[in-house]
Amino acid sequence: MVTSNHIELEPVHLSAIQALANETHQPVDDVNRIYIETFERLNSDARIKDFLILLTSKTVRDELRHPRPGA
Repeated sequence: MVTSNHIELEPVHLSAIQALANETHQPVDDVNRIYIETFERLNSDARIKDFLILLTSKTVRDELRHPRPGA
């Protein structure tokens, strides 16, 4: 799958996005956008990438549950 940000997501990412959308009752497109933005930000700073999917999922879940004011 190619997204609007031109990132090709592996099946494990797509599964995480779908699970987050189901868990938070949010549209998949919204979760996808937030996930990609978060993943890109975390990936650019990460030296060890083994747990990047888990960290991205946790960060997105937290943001969907507790949105920042004005975001």
